[in-house]
Amino acid sequence: MKNKLIFSTLILIALYSTNSFAQFNPYSDEAKLLTAGLGISSWGIPLFVRYEHPVADNITVGGVLSYQSKGYGDSSYKWRISYFGISARGSYHFNELLNVNYSWDLYAGVSAGYYFGNVSGDDFNNITAGGGFGLGVHVGARYFINEKIAINVDAGGGSLFGGGTIGVTFML
Repeated sequence: MKNKLIFSTLILIALYSTNSFAQFNPYSDEAKLLTAGLGISSWGIPLFVRYEHPVADNITVGGVLSYQSKGYGDSSYKWRISYFGISARGSYHFNELLNVNYSWDLYAGVSAGYYFGNVSGDDFNNITAGGGFGLGVHVGARYFINEKIAINVDAGGGSLFGGGTIGVTFML
């Protein structure tokens, strides 16, 4: 519920914001975006790096690399479960459609990926813990601090980041 409230607030601010960069549109200027940050999860803190590139007006595609790990046990026995993920992602950016200024970026999209699991512990090392394919949806917002750096919040499901992500985006 808290994530939905934060995301709704960001959308309302974006729709009513009057501060904009002159003629700045990262999705029509062939910009490449690199985002790094933390995920929200019921266990562990996922880390991710995401790359996006525009392929058409208001449409980006890219990939995500992710890692998540959590330790278990007590003083006599310990083990750790880790997941690595690689996924493809596509997003539609709504700024032009909603007439939102370009200091904000509002988007939604889909993703598909594969996740590899690994377990290690006191009595064993590197046992495959399962994995598999995941399909997901996401909605998000970015606020560009300047023409090269933005703060990014993303909510969705179907990936290691079941609750969403927060990160920093860099224009390359």
